[in-house]
Amino acid sequence: GINAEYGDEDDALIVRELPARFEDGRASEPISHYKVTVYTGDRRGAGTDANVSLRVYGSKGESALIKLDTAKNNFERNAAEVFGFEAVDLGDLSKIRIGHDNKGVAAGWFLDKVVIRSEVFGREWYFLCGRWLATDEDDGQIVREISVSPQDGTSCVPLTTYVVTVFTGDRFGAGTNANVFINISGDRGDT
Repeated sequence: GINAEYGDEDDALIVRELPARFEDGRASEPISHYKVTVYTGDRRGAGTDANVSLRVYGSKGESALIKLDTAKNNFERNAAEVFGFEAVDLGDLSKIRIGHDNKGVAAGWFLDKVVIRSEVFGREWYFLCGRWLATDEDDGQIVREISVSPQDGTSCVPLTTYVVTVFTGDRFGAGTNANVFINISGDRGDT
């Protein structure tokens, strides 16, 4: 059974929201089960060992703050992690607020996307990010509010490796000791 304070040991839930109950013990609001899949992007240093948390917002309210953690090493580069939580029915999901506490070595994290599935209604919502949550990358933010996307998709362009060959002329003084930079531009942006 479910222990009201700590939950069922087998469900791996860390946070359990308990609805108000009538005098006969029936829940006044139905409990919904949600599955959260968090995708860490494919960037050098994308993973984090910081403590990640999530709050989910819907048309019928918001969840408690959910700490996303399991016994394994979570949020590694180019990996997907699956978590579960229970809450009263949140209705149609509209946004999430996800972030970390910036603890640990190289706490910065490149979040690709989050997919939330209502196990009760069989519906999925997509939250595409494709940005760093890091004090030393992007805009320096470690918490992001992400609106729902109408469909799953690509939140960032995959990394591409280019081989650049530079030929220096054979004229006197053609070489340099200066730092040389190359900027590659294309229809999807530049380096």
